[in-house]
Amino acid sequence: MNIPEAKFEFRFRTPVQTRFNDVDMFGHLNNSVYLQFADLAKMRYFMQFMDGRFDPMRLGLVVANINCDFYHPAYVQEELEVLTAVSSISISSLVMEQRIVNASGEVKCIVRTVMVSFDPRTATSVPVTDQWRSDISNFEGRQL
Repeated sequence: MNIPEAKFEFRFRTPVQTRFNDVDMFGHLNNSVYLQFADLAKMRYFMQFMDGRFDPMRLGLVVANINCDFYHPAYVQEELEVLTAVSSISISSLVMEQRIVNASGEVKCIVRTVMVSFDPRTATSVPVTDQWRSDISNFEGRQL
């Protein structure tokens, strides 16, 4: 399979643990589990900018679109981790790329998520704050 090369370094890694109910009748992880792993890693990624506490109201981001391309099956005995990076930030949204890989670096899938900056009090989209833009750019080591 032709797996696209990453265009940036992934500076954030989240080890994940598989559970008994994650495995399908063929002995590999069910497709829905990959998105659960990606969600866990998204939360932990943003927690680093919120003093280690996840606060959805303070986060101010909602998922607008999510896509997952599968490349190789993952099996319960594999050590897996989610590599997470923000690939771009626009006026009121950001794009995250995540790769679920095994210990040898084999890419199991690539998840791309568009998240919209959102004010829960007004239920409307708002511009990404300068603070978020700065914090994420500094962490990623590139201007976003």
